[in-house]
Amino acid sequence: MLFEKHIDELAYAHGGTVGAGQLKQQAEDFIVNERLTFTPSGEGEHEFVYVQKKGLNTDEVLKKLAVHAGVTRRSVSYAGMKDKHAVTKQWFSVHLPGRAAPDWQLLEDDSIKIKRSTRHLKKLKRGVIQFNEFEIVISQLTVDHALLQQRIEQIKMFGVPNYFMQQRFGYLCQNLDRAYGLFSRGEKIKNKQLKGLLLSSARSFLFNQVLSERVKAENWDKALPGDAFMLSGTRQYFTDEANSTTTHTRLMEHDIHPSGPLFGVNDKVVSASVEQLEDTVFTANSVFCKGLLKEKVDSARRALRVVPADFKAELISTDKLRLSFKLPSGSYATAVIRELINTTSHVN
Repeated sequence: MLFEKHIDELAYAHGGTVGAGQLKQQAEDFIVNERLTFTPSGEGEHEFVYVQKKGLNTDEVLKKLAVHAGVTRRSVSYAGMKDKHAVTKQWFSVHLPGRAAPDWQLLEDDSIKIKRSTRHLKKLKRGVIQFNEFEIVISQLTVDHALLQQRIEQIKMFGVPNYFMQQRFGYLCQNLDRAYGLFSRGEKIKNKQLKGLLLSSARSFLFNQVLSERVKAENWDKALPGDAFMLSGTRQYFTDEANSTTTHTRLMEHDIHPSGPLFGVNDKVVSASVEQLEDTVFTANSVFCKGLLKEKVDSARRALRVVPADFKAELISTDKLRLSFKLPSGSYATAVIRELINTTSHVN
Protein backbone atom coordinates (compact mmCIF):
# COMPACT_ATOMS: atom_id res chain seq x y z
CA MET A 1 0.00 0.00 0.00
CA LEU A 2 1.53 3.30 -1.14
CA PHE A 3 -0.03 5.58 1.46
CA GLU A 4 -0.31 3.36 4.55
CA LYS A 5 2.07 5.54 6.59
CA HIS A 6 0.81 8.93 5.41
CA ILE A 7 -0.29 10.17 8.85
CA ASP A 8 2.87 8.86 10.56
CA GLU A 9 5.05 10.77 8.10
CA LEU A 10 3.50 14.18 8.72
CA ALA A 11 5.82 16.65 10.47
CA TYR A 12 5.32 17.58 14.13
CA ALA A 13 5.12 21.25 15.07
CA HIS A 14 6.35 21.06 18.67
CA GLY A 15 9.10 18.46 18.56
CA GLY A 16 7.18 15.18 18.78
CA THR A 17 5.13 13.49 21.48
CA VAL A 18 6.02 13.53 25.18
CA GLY A 19 4.49 10.19 26.13
CA ALA A 20 2.42 7.19 25.05
CA GLY A 21 -1.03 5.85 25.85
CA GLN A 22 -4.18 4.17 24.59
CA LEU A 23 -7.06 6.00 22.93
CA LYS A 24 -10.68 4.79 22.96
CA GLN A 25 -10.18 1.97 25.44
CA GLN A 26 -13.96 2.23 25.71
CA ALA A 27 -16.51 4.38 23.88
CA GLU A 28 -17.01 6.59 26.94
CA ASP A 29 -13.36 7.66 26.71
CA PHE A 30 -14.13 9.72 23.61
CA ILE A 31 -17.10 12.08 24.07
CA VAL A 32 -18.17 14.65 21.47
CA ASN A 33 -20.97 17.23 21.69
CA GLU A 34 -21.94 19.21 18.60
CA ARG A 35 -23.02 22.86 18.90
CA LEU A 36 -24.75 24.51 15.93
CA THR A 37 -24.28 28.07 14.74
CA PHE A 38 -27.98 28.76 15.33
CA THR A 39 -30.90 27.70 17.52
CA PRO A 40 -33.80 25.90 15.78
CA SER A 41 -36.85 28.16 15.66
CA GLY A 42 -39.32 25.62 17.04
CA GLU A 43 -41.60 25.70 14.00
CA GLY A 44 -41.47 24.56 10.37
CA GLU A 45 -41.62 21.39 8.31
CA HIS A 46 -38.19 20.08 9.32
CA GLU A 47 -37.97 18.02 12.52
CA PHE A 48 -34.63 18.59 14.27
CA VAL A 49 -33.50 15.66 16.43
CA TYR A 50 -30.54 15.80 18.83
CA VAL A 51 -29.19 12.25 18.97
CA GLN A 52 -26.70 10.63 21.33
CA LYS A 53 -25.11 7.67 19.60
CA LYS A 54 -22.64 4.97 20.60
CA GLY A 55 -21.03 2.37 18.35
CA LEU A 56 -22.71 3.76 15.22
CA ASN A 57 -21.44 6.10 12.54
CA THR A 58 -23.44 9.10 11.37
CA ASP A 59 -24.71 7.41 8.20
CA GLU A 60 -26.03 4.43 10.19
CA VAL A 61 -28.04 6.78 12.41
CA LEU A 62 -29.33 8.60 9.33
CA LYS A 63 -30.68 5.32 7.94
CA LYS A 64 -32.40 4.47 11.23
CA LEU A 65 -34.06 7.89 11.38
CA ALA A 66 -35.25 7.61 7.78
CA VAL A 67 -36.76 4.16 8.30
CA HIS A 68 -38.40 5.14 11.56
CA ALA A 69 -39.93 8.29 10.01
CA GLY A 70 -40.92 6.51 6.80
CA VAL A 71 -38.96 8.87 4.55
CA THR A 72 -36.14 8.52 2.05
CA ARG A 73 -32.51 8.96 3.08
CA ARG A 74 -32.42 12.22 1.12
CA SER A 75 -35.02 13.62 3.51
CA VAL A 76 -32.58 13.35 6.42
CA SER A 77 -29.66 15.76 6.85
CA TYR A 78 -26.83 16.37 9.31
CA ALA A 79 -24.25 19.07 9.90
CA GLY A 80 -21.15 16.90 10.31
CA MET A 81 -19.81 13.37 10.61
CA LYS A 82 -19.01 11.95 14.04
CA ASP A 83 -16.81 9.06 15.19
CA LYS A 84 -18.32 5.59 15.42
CA HIS A 85 -16.26 4.36 18.36
CA ALA A 86 -17.28 7.12 20.74
CA VAL A 87 -20.23 8.62 22.59
CA THR A 88 -21.33 11.56 20.48
CA LYS A 89 -24.24 13.99 20.35
CA GLN A 90 -25.24 15.53 17.06
CA TRP A 91 -28.20 17.12 15.27
CA PHE A 92 -30.17 15.60 12.39
CA SER A 93 -33.07 17.13 10.47
CA VAL A 94 -35.93 15.08 8.97
CA HIS A 95 -38.18 16.64 6.33
CA LEU A 96 -41.79 16.02 7.41
CA PRO A 97 -43.98 18.50 5.48
CA GLY A 98 -47.53 18.45 6.79
CA ARG A 99 -46.76 15.52 9.06
CA ALA A 100 -46.39 15.03 12.77
CA ALA A 101 -43.15 13.53 13.99
CA PRO A 102 -43.06 9.85 14.94
CA ASP A 103 -42.44 8.84 18.54
CA TRP A 104 -38.66 9.13 18.54
CA GLN A 105 -38.40 7.38 21.92
CA LEU A 106 -39.39 4.12 20.20
CA LEU A 107 -36.09 4.28 18.34
CA GLU A 108 -34.00 4.23 21.49
CA ASP A 109 -31.75 1.32 22.44
CA ASP A 110 -28.23 0.90 23.82
CA SER A 111 -26.77 2.63 20.75
CA ILE A 112 -29.20 5.57 20.33
CA LYS A 113 -30.74 8.02 22.78
CA ILE A 114 -32.95 10.93 21.71
CA LYS A 115 -31.95 13.94 23.80
CA ARG A 116 -34.19 16.56 22.22
CA SER A 117 -36.48 17.24 19.24
CA THR A 118 -37.87 20.48 17.83
CA ARG A 119 -38.80 22.08 14.52
CA HIS A 120 -37.17 24.49 12.07
CA LEU A 121 -38.06 26.17 8.77
CA LYS A 122 -35.07 24.86 6.81
CA LYS A 123 -33.16 21.61 6.65
CA LEU A 124 -29.84 21.18 8.43
CA LYS A 125 -26.90 22.02 6.16
CA ARG A 126 -23.39 20.61 6.26
CA GLY A 127 -20.84 22.65 8.18
CA VAL A 128 -23.22 24.82 10.24
CA ILE A 129 -21.36 23.85 13.42
CA GLN A 130 -20.06 26.55 15.74
CA PHE A 131 -17.75 24.05 17.44
CA ASN A 132 -17.46 20.48 18.69
CA GLU A 133 -16.80 19.89 22.39
CA PHE A 134 -14.45 17.00 23.19
CA GLU A 135 -13.79 15.14 26.42
CA ILE A 136 -11.15 12.46 25.90
CA VAL A 137 -9.48 10.03 28.28
CA ILE A 138 -6.09 8.54 27.39
CA SER A 139 -5.39 5.33 29.32
CA GLN A 140 -2.24 3.31 30.06
CA LEU A 141 -0.33 6.59 30.09
CA THR A 142 3.43 6.75 30.36
CA VAL A 143 4.69 10.31 30.25
CA ASP A 144 7.26 12.80 31.53
CA HIS A 145 4.98 15.04 33.59
CA ALA A 146 7.16 18.13 33.26
CA LEU A 147 7.30 17.79 29.47
CA LEU A 148 3.56 17.11 29.42
CA GLN A 149 2.78 20.41 31.11
CA GLN A 150 5.22 22.24 28.86
CA ARG A 151 3.58 20.78 25.74
CA ILE A 152 0.10 21.64 26.98
CA GLU A 153 1.14 25.27 27.32
CA GLN A 154 2.67 25.22 23.83
CA ILE A 155 -0.58 23.94 22.33
CA LYS A 156 -2.60 26.58 24.18
CA MET A 157 -0.30 29.33 22.94
CA PHE A 158 0.51 28.23 19.39
CA GLY A 159 -2.16 25.67 18.43
CA VAL A 160 -1.44 22.62 16.26
CA PRO A 161 -1.22 21.88 12.52
CA ASN A 162 -4.75 21.50 11.19
CA TYR A 163 -4.07 18.14 9.54
CA PHE A 164 -6.74 15.87 8.12
CA MET A 165 -6.46 12.67 10.14
CA GLN A 166 -7.08 8.94 9.73
CA GLN A 167 -10.88 9.25 9.68
CA ARG A 168 -10.65 11.12 6.36
CA PHE A 169 -8.55 8.44 4.66
CA GLY A 170 -9.93 5.16 5.97
CA TYR A 171 -8.13 2.24 7.60
CA LEU A 172 -4.43 2.31 6.65
CA CYS A 173 -5.27 5.22 4.31
CA GLN A 174 -6.79 2.76 1.86
CA ASN A 175 -8.99 5.46 0.30
CA LEU A 176 -5.83 7.14 -1.00
CA ASP A 177 -4.60 3.91 -2.57
CA ARG A 178 -7.97 3.39 -4.21
CA ALA A 179 -8.12 6.95 -5.52
CA TYR A 180 -4.56 6.72 -6.84
CA GLY A 181 -5.33 3.47 -8.66
CA LEU A 182 -8.49 4.81 -10.29
CA PHE A 183 -6.92 8.15 -11.23
CA SER A 184 -3.74 6.59 -12.66
CA ARG A 185 -5.83 4.30 -14.89
CA GLY A 186 -8.12 7.14 -15.93
CA GLU A 187 -11.21 5.25 -14.76
CA LYS A 188 -14.49 7.00 -14.07
CA ILE A 189 -16.01 6.64 -10.62
CA LYS A 190 -19.70 5.92 -11.22
CA ASN A 191 -20.81 5.56 -7.59
CA LYS A 192 -21.55 9.13 -6.43
CA GLN A 193 -20.93 8.44 -2.73
CA LEU A 194 -17.64 6.65 -3.44
CA LYS A 195 -16.56 9.43 -5.79
CA GLY A 196 -17.11 12.05 -3.10
CA LEU A 197 -15.12 9.99 -0.61
CA LEU A 198 -12.15 9.46 -2.92
CA LEU A 199 -12.03 13.03 -4.22
CA SER A 200 -12.14 14.33 -0.66
CA SER A 201 -9.33 11.97 0.37
CA ALA A 202 -7.12 13.11 -2.51
CA ARG A 203 -7.63 16.82 -1.75
CA SER A 204 -7.00 16.23 1.95
CA PHE A 205 -3.75 14.41 1.15
CA LEU A 206 -2.48 17.33 -0.94
CA PHE A 207 -3.38 19.78 1.83
CA ASN A 208 -1.54 17.66 4.41
CA GLN A 209 1.56 17.53 2.21
CA VAL A 210 1.65 21.32 1.87
CA LEU A 211 1.07 21.80 5.59
CA SER A 212 3.74 19.26 6.53
CA GLU A 213 6.29 21.11 4.37
CA ARG A 214 5.43 24.38 6.12
CA VAL A 215 5.70 22.70 9.53
CA LYS A 216 9.18 21.47 8.58
CA ALA A 217 10.10 25.01 7.57
CA GLU A 218 8.61 26.33 10.85
CA ASN A 219 6.33 28.81 9.06
CA TRP A 220 2.98 27.01 9.28
CA ASP A 221 1.71 29.63 11.75
CA LYS A 222 3.47 32.65 10.20
CA ALA A 223 2.77 35.01 7.31
CA LEU A 224 4.73 34.34 4.13
CA PRO A 225 4.84 36.52 1.01
CA GLY A 226 1.86 35.54 -1.14
CA ASP A 227 -0.15 33.92 1.67
CA ALA A 228 -3.94 33.79 1.89
CA PHE A 229 -5.40 34.03 5.37
CA MET A 230 -8.50 32.39 6.83
CA LEU A 231 -10.73 34.22 9.26
CA SER A 232 -10.91 32.01 12.36
CA GLY A 233 -14.01 29.82 12.48
CA THR A 234 -15.08 30.65 8.91
CA ARG A 235 -14.36 29.59 5.33
CA GLN A 236 -13.59 33.16 4.26
CA TYR A 237 -10.08 34.10 3.21
CA PHE A 238 -8.21 37.17 2.02
CA THR A 239 -4.76 38.09 0.75
CA ASP A 240 -2.39 40.73 2.08
CA GLU A 241 0.60 41.10 -0.21
CA ALA A 242 2.19 43.63 2.11
CA ASN A 243 1.97 41.29 5.12
CA SER A 244 1.03 44.31 7.20
CA THR A 245 1.57 44.81 10.91
CA THR A 246 -2.16 44.33 11.36
CA THR A 247 -1.99 40.89 9.74
CA HIS A 248 0.88 39.82 12.00
CA THR A 249 -1.01 41.05 15.06
CA ARG A 250 -4.15 39.18 14.04
CA LEU A 251 -2.08 36.02 13.52
CA MET A 252 -0.64 36.29 17.02
CA GLU A 253 -4.13 36.82 18.45
CA HIS A 254 -5.45 33.74 16.56
CA ASP A 255 -8.03 35.89 14.78
CA ILE A 256 -6.72 34.69 11.41
CA HIS A 257 -4.59 31.77 10.23
CA PRO A 258 -2.42 31.07 7.18
CA SER A 259 -4.26 28.81 4.75
CA GLY A 260 -3.48 25.83 2.56
CA PRO A 261 -5.03 24.52 -0.66
CA LEU A 262 -7.99 22.24 -1.13
CA PHE A 263 -6.93 21.56 -4.70
CA GLY A 264 -9.28 22.08 -7.63
CA VAL A 265 -9.95 24.21 -10.69
CA ASN A 266 -9.21 27.95 -10.54
CA ASP A 267 -6.68 27.41 -7.74
CA LYS A 268 -4.79 30.70 -8.17
CA VAL A 269 -5.19 32.49 -4.85
CA VAL A 270 -1.68 32.58 -3.44
CA SER A 271 1.49 33.95 -5.03
CA ALA A 272 5.26 34.27 -4.58
CA SER A 273 6.94 31.72 -2.29
CA VAL A 274 3.65 30.20 -1.16
CA GLU A 275 2.55 29.51 -4.73
CA GLN A 276 5.94 27.96 -5.46
CA LEU A 277 5.71 25.65 -2.44
CA GLU A 278 2.18 24.52 -3.29
CA ASP A 279 3.04 23.98 -6.96
CA THR A 280 5.99 21.81 -5.94
CA VAL A 281 3.65 19.56 -3.96
CA PHE A 282 1.13 19.46 -6.83
CA THR A 283 3.85 18.51 -9.34
CA ALA A 284 5.06 15.69 -7.09
CA ASN A 285 1.49 14.37 -6.83
CA SER A 286 0.29 14.93 -10.39
CA VAL A 287 -1.86 11.78 -10.47
CA PHE A 288 -4.12 13.18 -7.76
CA CYS A 289 -4.16 16.67 -9.30
CA LYS A 290 -5.04 15.44 -12.79
CA GLY A 291 -7.79 13.24 -11.36
CA LEU A 292 -9.30 16.13 -9.42
CA LEU A 293 -9.15 18.46 -12.43
CA LYS A 294 -10.79 15.81 -14.62
CA GLU A 295 -13.67 15.67 -12.15
CA LYS A 296 -13.84 19.51 -12.17
CA VAL A 297 -13.61 19.82 -8.40
CA ASP A 298 -13.77 23.43 -7.22
CA SER A 299 -10.78 24.75 -5.27
CA ALA A 300 -11.05 26.09 -1.71
CA ARG A 301 -8.79 26.97 1.22
CA ARG A 302 -8.41 25.59 4.74
CA ALA A 303 -6.66 27.03 7.78
CA LEU A 304 -3.17 25.58 8.35
CA ARG A 305 -3.51 26.07 12.09
CA VAL A 306 -6.16 25.24 14.66
CA VAL A 307 -6.06 26.49 18.24
CA PRO A 308 -8.21 24.41 20.64
CA ALA A 309 -10.42 26.62 22.81
CA ASP A 310 -10.83 26.06 26.57
CA PHE A 311 -8.03 23.48 26.44
CA LYS A 312 -7.68 21.62 29.74
CA ALA A 313 -5.67 18.58 30.78
CA GLU A 314 -6.04 16.67 34.04
CA LEU A 315 -4.34 13.55 35.36
CA ILE A 316 -7.24 11.56 36.82
CA SER A 317 -4.94 8.75 37.97
CA THR A 318 -1.27 7.89 37.61
CA ASP A 319 -1.90 6.40 34.15
CA LYS A 320 -4.97 8.29 32.89
CA LEU A 321 -5.14 11.74 31.31
CA ARG A 322 -8.38 13.60 30.61
CA LEU A 323 -8.37 16.25 27.90
CA SER A 324 -11.19 18.68 27.16
CA PHE A 325 -11.34 21.34 24.45
CA LYS A 326 -13.41 22.83 21.64
CA LEU A 327 -12.61 22.75 17.93
CA PRO A 328 -14.26 24.37 14.92
CA SER A 329 -16.09 22.22 12.40
CA GLY A 330 -13.76 20.18 10.21
CA SER A 331 -10.83 20.03 12.63
CA TYR A 332 -9.76 16.76 14.25
CA ALA A 333 -9.28 16.06 17.94
CA THR A 334 -6.69 13.45 16.98
CA ALA A 335 -4.60 16.21 15.38
CA VAL A 336 -4.41 17.85 18.82
CA ILE A 337 -3.63 14.58 20.62
CA ARG A 338 -0.96 13.74 18.03
CA GLU A 339 1.16 16.71 19.14
CA LEU A 340 0.91 15.56 22.77
CA ILE A 341 0.75 11.78 23.19
CA ASN A 342 1.62 8.89 20.88
CA THR A 343 -1.57 6.84 21.09
CA THR A 344 -2.65 3.44 19.93
CA SER A 345 -6.36 2.82 19.51
CA HIS A 346 -8.41 -0.02 20.95
CA VAL A 347 -10.34 -0.02 17.66
CA ASN A 348 -9.25 0.35 14.03
